[in-house]
Amino acid sequence: MVNSTLVTDEFQGRSSNQTCAVRTDDETEDEFAIPGTMEWSSAEQSLLTSSRFYGGCLTVAFSGLLTDRFGADAVMRGSLILSSLLTLVVPVLAYANFYALLVSRIALGGIESLHIPSMNCVMARWFPAGEKATAASISSMGIQLAGGLAALYAASLCRSSLLGGWPSIYYVFGATCAAFAIVWIVFGSGSPSTNRRAGSAPLGKILRSSAVHSIIIGNYALFYNVAIMQAFLPLFLRELGLPIETIGWYTSVSFLSQIAGKAVIGPLIDYTAGKGMLTLTTATKIAQCFGAFGSAIPLLLLSTVPSCDNANVTGYILLAYGLVYAGSSCSLFSSILTISPANVATLSAMTGISRIVASVASTTIVNALTASEITYKWPLIFASAAIFQCIAGVHFLFFGTTEEQPW
Repeated sequence: MVNSTLVTDEFQGRSSNQTCAVRTDDETEDEFAIPGTMEWSSAEQSLLTSSRFYGGCLTVAFSGLLTDRFGADAVMRGSLILSSLLTLVVPVLAYANFYALLVSRIALGGIESLHIPSMNCVMARWFPAGEKATAASISSMGIQLAGGLAALYAASLCRSSLLGGWPSIYYVFGATCAAFAIVWIVFGSGSPSTNRRAGSAPLGKILRSSAVHSIIIGNYALFYNVAIMQAFLPLFLRELGLPIETIGWYTSVSFLSQIAGKAVIGPLIDYTAGKGMLTLTTATKIAQCFGAFGSAIPLLLLSTVPSCDNANVTGYILLAYGLVYAGSSCSLFSSILTISPANVATLSAMTGISRIVASVASTTIVNALTASEITYKWPLIFASAAIFQCIAGVHFLFFGTTEEQPW
């Protein structure tokens, strides 16, 4: 899509940010010399990368209000349809005008911020307390499934001749989103009954709640990591000299392994709590500590171990990262669904703000470090992600809960 020589030449000229030497055989040169027609500068590419996060900032504050007012069913239908349309028109807008594309990506980010509040409302109303951890782990698997498959198939689609190469990525993913919209329209429902249970959220008490603070901090740490892995992990792997297909596989591993972790951790939380072995709060605290502190270790390893001589070890580190990282996601979603079922949409909107802030912050920091002449940019990036995970783990350990709050 982008003429990458504009960027690679820029970085190759800096002695303080040296990347690993790429093999000089013709096959590898072809892999890295992906043809691109969009001659966008690094600043423009950075702006596009961040645009969805900025769009989310515009709507996330009142996404919970919209869900309560119109119902999770209607919000989910509308957001899926609009997301599909905005994805399908990306190739047209990219060729037409950069700023038209930028506006569409900002709009997409604003629409995407409506997904999680509506989905959390559905889970809160459809599943009993003893099954919410499992429901949260299953539903949130979609984040990792999308991230993993997108990384895996995008590289192949980009190199293919199908529908012009890179445009096929947006046609395929836009059509997939449209298919999900149709499935939701036919089978989806906001609650077992027609009652939406909309009410006035006690915002003052919610904002002062330590349990809510733990969820917000935890979501900040989670999505700081998500933004790095989605937007910048391929760049890190490319600087290690890995071929395009390997980059796609390794990026997928970091997301798909989280599905395996969630498939075990979510049901395990419900099982131990249901059998009386642990309280639900204790089980979620253990899961959060396992995910937060456990994922900090692979992040620190990413910042120190991979080099030009052992680049393939990165795949094993990313596999371990995904398996333990899932614990944080399961525990935080469980807490959101249980501490105040009547205010799930409002809580989801508040945590959505922390997710947007984290995404913008991580993107800004990584872009700044990438464009600078700092030698150890990647150790700083991964170490910062590990630190945020540890802070989130400590806070949830002391203040996190799944007990329904009096407000």
